[in-house]
Amino acid sequence: MARKWFLRRVLVALFGLLCLLGSTTVIVTGVAVNDVTSKKIQDDLIAWVRSKGGSVSEKIEIRRVDPSDPTSYMGVFVKEPIPAKESLFVIPRDCYIDVFDTAAELDPEDEGVETAYFRNVCQLSKKLATEMKLGSESQYAPYIAYLKTQSPGQLPVHWSPQGKDLLRKVAVPGSPIVDWIDWNFKGEKNDCISSTSDKEGEISFEEHMVEMTMQRCFDSALIPIWDMVNHDNGKINTENDSMYEPGGLALRASRNLAAGEELLASYDKCLDCLGVEEEVGTPEILKDFGFVEHYPHRWVFTEQNIWLEVDANGEFDPYFGEAQNSTPSQEQLEFLKRELERLETVGETLLRDSDQGTVPDREWRTIQQFQKVATKDLDEVVEWYTAVGSNADEL
Repeated sequence: MARKWFLRRVLVALFGLLCLLGSTTVIVTGVAVNDVTSKKIQDDLIAWVRSKGGSVSEKIEIRRVDPSDPTSYMGVFVKEPIPAKESLFVIPRDCYIDVFDTAAELDPEDEGVETAYFRNVCQLSKKLATEMKLGSESQYAPYIAYLKTQSPGQLPVHWSPQGKDLLRKVAVPGSPIVDWIDWNFKGEKNDCISSTSDKEGEISFEEHMVEMTMQRCFDSALIPIWDMVNHDNGKINTENDSMYEPGGLALRASRNLAAGEELLASYDKCLDCLGVEEEVGTPEILKDFGFVEHYPHRWVFTEQNIWLEVDANGEFDPYFGEAQNSTPSQEQLEFLKRELERLETVGETLLRDSDQGTVPDREWRTIQQFQKVATKDLDEVVEWYTAVGSNADEL
């Protein structure tokens, strides 16, 4: 599954949701939707986009990566060959659920950009909640019908208590990877969420609206179909115009596409992301979209002024400070060694198959995968700079 990003976040396809509305706390639970019903919802969504003046190519389809496996992820796929630059879809702005008129300005040079971003997510989540409650009466009814099939709990923030505790031990200490809702959307200063569930394993309606908005939004808008195109920085095969264009968001093939290919974009190297890739890496993709991305992986240690992008062959693009391919300081190298040692210890002591305990399978496999790629990537970087020392930038 997946989605996109805009100044920090959006997508992985989820799986099923029922909003049970009450007078106080509203609890949401997943609703299983068979593929026949799902296809009807998708067809209605496409017809609605076209009725608003948009377009969706007849050469693409929304389906599972493995049609024979009802648990495989959803994506947008090519049905017949498509030449480079051919239009894939255009989503009119009338189809966006957005808060453009009241959104806080996001200036990358402004130290308050993160606070402004969270304020926009909060606003958008409240608007989404209103439309979800309207259901078939919403002006976005076909899109809402699709979103109601999306289940809560796909992101680490709403994993099991056991899974969250284990991921905290794997992630860099102090990471918001499982605590970002508590830190940024609750409390006296962050009162976006006022109702929570008292029952373990249940998620309140407000919490799920924030989770869904963070996972699927593009800054201050939710954009149908575009939020179904999955992320893979190593295999991007699409290009798009800005979401702010008057005619809406247009997506094209960036090269010739063969039948059966999946349409892929980037959640952090995107047109309107405004420098997101400088601060977002593989841990943030897991936090905001719920999966460990394919190569290339990126590791950003802001406090240490370290930026690393590692490819599948173990080659990497480093920044230590402002200079590309520079040599790390002794302090930076020692930090990477300590982080690598910590990850290796976690793998040896906490992530043995015999120690899974009560951590659900999906969460356990994701945590193991994350720890393995983090360990592998940092090991290659540390080994290189330990071997070549101060001559690293000359080789």
